[in-house]
Amino acid sequence: MSNSRAEVKRLTHSRVVDAAAHLFVEEGFAGTSIRGIAQAAGVSVGTVMSVGDKSALLVRVFDLLVEAEVAERSAVLDQARPAGTQRPAFADIAGTDAGGNCPDRLVGLTAPLVALFTRHDELARAYASILISGGREAGLFSDLATGLTERFRTVMTERGCTAEEDAAARAGVLYFAFVGLLFTAAAGGTSDPEALSADVRGAFGAICACPE
Repeated sequence: MSNSRAEVKRLTHSRVVDAAAHLFVEEGFAGTSIRGIAQAAGVSVGTVMSVGDKSALLVRVFDLLVEAEVAERSAVLDQARPAGTQRPAFADIAGTDAGGNCPDRLVGLTAPLVALFTRHDELARAYASILISGGREAGLFSDLATGLTERFRTVMTERGCTAEEDAAARAGVLYFAFVGLLFTAAAGGTSDPEALSADVRGAFGAICACPE
């Protein structure tokens, strides 16, 4: 494929995903159709289907929403931090800087995802259902999962409350407990970020019962 054809394909793909994102947010998952996405993107139904069916498009769109939420939180932290100071390694996904005990700092890392899942609860419910049914890969289980698990490990070891040899396994448990709570909240239509964060804090406190 020539570079020009590849660029046209990339732009078409981006247009379809952007149209799907707009309609999913405005109309909801159930209220959005492939034909509607095609009309909004100015392409054929077949072109939309070449990018993905409705479920695949939602997974892609929600992953992009996750990335945007994390990036926005990081940008806010950068602007608020005095010039010349360095952000703690674990704070790049958190809604607040370091502070509190280990479970509190761990919960801070989950703030962008909690905000997203509660703000777009209908989309979150559809997203969770698609992932649970299998057959779809998502950022929540790939790059984001790796990054978040590593940040959990960093928080637990930076003040010595968890031994290095135990941290990786415990970070994995924290991650899957968090995903389980996200999916449970999505299934129940939870739209209260404070309530979900409190549930996450309770689970994290039981898993990471640090002496600090």
